[in-house]
Order: sequence, then structure tokens, then C-alpha cells
Amino acid sequence: MLGNAKTKNDNWIPLFDGKTTQGWSPRAKVEKFEAVNGELRLLSKVNVWVLSNVEMKDFEVECEVKIPLDYEKFNSGLGFRLTGKNGKPKGYQFEIDRYKPGAVYGIGLGGWLYPKKEQETEYKVRSKNLFKAAEWNPVRVLCEGSSIKTFLNEKMISEIHDNQSMSGCFGIQHHGKGGVVAFRNIRARKVK
Repeated sequence: MLGNAKTKNDNWIPLFDGKTTQGWSPRAKVEKFEAVNGELRLLSKVNVWVLSNVEMKDFEVECEVKIPLDYEKFNSGLGFRLTGKNGKPKGYQFEIDRYKPGAVYGIGLGGWLYPKKEQETEYKVRSKNLFKAAEWNPVRVLCEGSSIKTFLNEKMISEIHDNQSMSGCFGIQHHGKGGVVAFRNIRARKVK
């Protein structure tokens, strides 16, 4: 895993114990949400978020993710600084799909935060050929104050400043387009 950011606290908190779904709550009906062979697997026919009970303000979060090869339009996400008690949360999403991997979407915060239209060329250069469907892809997000940086397969994808949501929990998403998304080695640590 990545875990190479300079932090004051090197104590990682596992967000998934590798054996159960304890500490995670679906926000809509899911077909399957289970722990199998050290993986957190999610299948849904509707757009759903499953939220962790861990909340942080300034942090580094990382995991590995794999999406199904046979669903071309498969879409998932790693959420952070998510707020709201029921239904779809508000906050940020690290996009997990074939078309905008590592991009940042503001859920209830105005949509795409990176890339904006004028950043499309930069984004294409940064993300070209990085995401591999059906393989484990290391994902990392670093949030310090309004600074948000995303990394995919150890390469920085986005670096933005946004202060619409400054603290909240983590989550995983399934857009409901078929197939199983799998996460493993999900962990976070405070950076301040």
C-alpha cells in the first residue's frame, strides 16, 4: 500500500476487519454486502452507499479496489467526509470506474470538483492507463484542511482545495449497474 505521506500520527485504524461487515451500514437495499476472503464485497441493483462508523477531519485513507471486467459501465466510489444520517450522504467521492478514475465528485456539493472542463487535458495525462479493471488498484486520499489529494496506483491524480465538507465518515458506493465491487485493506489515520 501507499502510506508514505508525512504525518504526525502513524497509527492506522482498520476500517474493515477482513472478516465481517461490522462497522458498516448500507443506506439502501443491497443484493449482497459481505466479507469474503479478506474482501468487502458489494452488489446492488440500485445506487447505494454503505457508510463506515469512523469519522475523521484531516486524514489519509487508503485501500485496494477491484471492479468487474464484464460490466463496461460499472461505477463505484470511495467516499470521505460524508455527512447525513439517512439516504444518500453529502461529501466527497473518489471516482472508481473506467472513465474518470481518481476524479473527485462532490455529492450534494455541486458535482465534479476535479476535473473541471479546463482541467480535462491535465486529468487525461495524469490518469492515462492507470486503472485496471478486474485487478487490485491501490487508492489513496489525503485531506488536510481544504486540501484534497487523490492517488491511484501510486500516482497523484487530483489536487484541489474545497471546504464544503470538512469532516465526516468514509463510505463505499455501488451505482447499481451490475457486478460486484470488492475492497480490501481499507484503513485510515489522522494527519493532524
